[in-house]
Amino acid sequence: MRDTAELLYGHDPLPGIVAVERFGNDGVRLYRRSDGTVSVAEAPFRPWLLAERAERWRVHHAAPDITELAGEHTLRYLVEFADWPRYLDAVQLAQDAGDRIFRLRSPIEQYLVRSGRTLFKDMVFADPKRLQIDIETTGLDARDPESRVIVVAIKASEGVEELLLLEHDEAELLARVTERLRALDPDVIEGHNLFNFDLPFLVTRADRFGVSLRWGRDGSPLRIGAGTSRFKAGALTMPYTPAYIHGRHIVDTYQQIQRYDIGGHLSSYGLKQAVEELGLTRPDREFVPGPQIADVWRHDRDRLLRYALDDVRDVEVLSSLATPTEFYQTQILPRSFQAVATGGPGEKLNDLMLRAYLMHGHSIPTAQPSRGYAGGHAELLETGVFRPVVKCDVESLYPSIMLAEGITSSRDTLGAYLPMLADLTRRRLDAKGESRRATKTGQEAERAMWEGMQGSFKVLINSFYGYLGYGGGLFNDYDAAERVTLAGQRIVKQVVENLHAHGATPIEVDTDGVYFVPPADVDVLGAEELFITEVASDLPPGIRLSHDGRYAGMLSLRLKTYALLDHDGGMVLKGSALRSRRMEPFLRQFLVDAARRFLRDERDAVRDDYFQLAERIRGRDLKPAEIVQWGMINDQTLAKFPRLQRLIARLANPALGRSGGRLEFYERQDGELGLTEDWDHDENTTYLLRRLRDVAERFRALFTSDSEFDAFFPAISTRTDLVAARSQEAAQQLDLFAV
Repeated sequence: MRDTAELLYGHDPLPGIVAVERFGNDGVRLYRRSDGTVSVAEAPFRPWLLAERAERWRVHHAAPDITELAGEHTLRYLVEFADWPRYLDAVQLAQDAGDRIFRLRSPIEQYLVRSGRTLFKDMVFADPKRLQIDIETTGLDARDPESRVIVVAIKASEGVEELLLLEHDEAELLARVTERLRALDPDVIEGHNLFNFDLPFLVTRADRFGVSLRWGRDGSPLRIGAGTSRFKAGALTMPYTPAYIHGRHIVDTYQQIQRYDIGGHLSSYGLKQAVEELGLTRPDREFVPGPQIADVWRHDRDRLLRYALDDVRDVEVLSSLATPTEFYQTQILPRSFQAVATGGPGEKLNDLMLRAYLMHGHSIPTAQPSRGYAGGHAELLETGVFRPVVKCDVESLYPSIMLAEGITSSRDTLGAYLPMLADLTRRRLDAKGESRRATKTGQEAERAMWEGMQGSFKVLINSFYGYLGYGGGLFNDYDAAERVTLAGQRIVKQVVENLHAHGATPIEVDTDGVYFVPPADVDVLGAEELFITEVASDLPPGIRLSHDGRYAGMLSLRLKTYALLDHDGGMVLKGSALRSRRMEPFLRQFLVDAARRFLRDERDAVRDDYFQLAERIRGRDLKPAEIVQWGMINDQTLAKFPRLQRLIARLANPALGRSGGRLEFYERQDGELGLTEDWDHDENTTYLLRRLRDVAERFRALFTSDSEFDAFFPAISTRTDLVAARSQEAAQQLDLFAV
């Protein structure tokens, strides 16, 4: 077995490759950046697949080269073809015949796996040339003749900032964008929601005018992929429309910020909202609401131009924060930067293991059939308000168990898996150390970067465990996965027992972390860290318990549903019941304010807010922006919500209801939906009062009985005597925090 560096980084350290593309039928083009310029070289490429049997291939008309691989795994033959068409023809014939084969669909991955090369060798994140792009349009549906591209904002390396405006006609603007992009020659093109909006919109408009968006380094056009792909960020899997540019990578910060936010702290992944919640908004940042763009273009153009330029600046900020980890992973993985940024962890580990095994001429197993197995331990131990609160975390719990107990796939006959995991684990711990250092020195931007990096490394490292139970994993092993989770359950339960034994009050357990109230004399960071060290003193060798956060208070409502109040006043909400993005804004604000007031022991103020909001609802004092709901128009949504169908049927402008658009509406008093722009103090107050009570239900766990909750948050209708309802709770003299 070669050393770990070769397993992780490949065995051909050609520096400076920024892109690889298939060239002709039997070659690839290598784009390399050096001293600020990009050179192009060509290299031979032989497409390949792995097969279970050799007989069919020995008589195949394509006359492939067949290599028998060592070992006894199922895929024992490496079959290589002279060119791409013969390879595709062979794949089709094998599939028609029902032969068992394995192939990588991407020729880029095939080349990188076999060549031992990876992108960005000997480069840092600042070295590739990045370009941010954002478009402003007069509508959301590119098929609508009135939905024109009016502004294209571009920001690029070396301080370039440009605004391209609609002057004569849209076709001319699109041609100028292509000209500028080719002149700037970026390696990476970045934008927010590029895949699902900007790029499809641009292609649709260009097709309308017969303009070719020749953005590729070889002069080929920007290409929108067929069908829908899936992007994975933690437990979430989201659809997107793939796009490709020859010789360049597309990075969508809408996706990357979701991977960065591994802790689920952000309430929205929209560009402006994400930047604001991360504390990165510039004081003079311009903002134009989407529905106003066309009007602002006509009447206050300078404002719109400031807004467009601020958008690309924010894209650069988010990308610099969220994508360095994907960049450095690309130095390890035999994949393009774009494929690393959009691909799931199981696919990445397949590539690593494939490269390691083929490097040693060894056969490959096939994936085991899926089956269920025990998962992680999650437990709600206490509900209520707790002050102060500390979180301890078993550092990389599952990977640590795998390394400490030597648990790996039973079919990893070369012993490649655990050495790679050990190296990556060291990297994550180094990043966490840098994050702590930056925290202590007050370097917030650097801390955020390192924290994002260690969070992303954590996902990749944990995927070594997840891969064991991944249905598509060539080396998956469900027995090994279950051994890991059962060991994890034992360890985290031991942590809870130790916390009790040391005088702490555990509140919630979630797989590898525990929130707890420390003893009264443990009240500063140093004392908390020392306390956690004592709690961990008898944990198994190789298992490290670390300090993972300290909070002024915690509002524990139900499993994985809580609010945390920082010592500096910031608050984090966790759980869909507290973070629903479809909730009307006035209710979302009430929920946030109520959580904060409960945490600050301002109980009476919560109840006052509840009644004041009820009075505003009954008096129709809420503004449209406070009661607005929204929905994306597509077949699935329309089938699920008949009232939305009826609203679209009544629209004076049918273009607003086209598939792919977004509608903002409210519920009228007659139960139907209406556009917020048509609001006339006719909202359904009965519905809104019921929704107010539904939101208050989130806090039921804070009360000792149903009668106490009902007195504090009584159900209110349009006929309720609010004076009597207000006095009910006071008369009962209930103590919310009685134990």
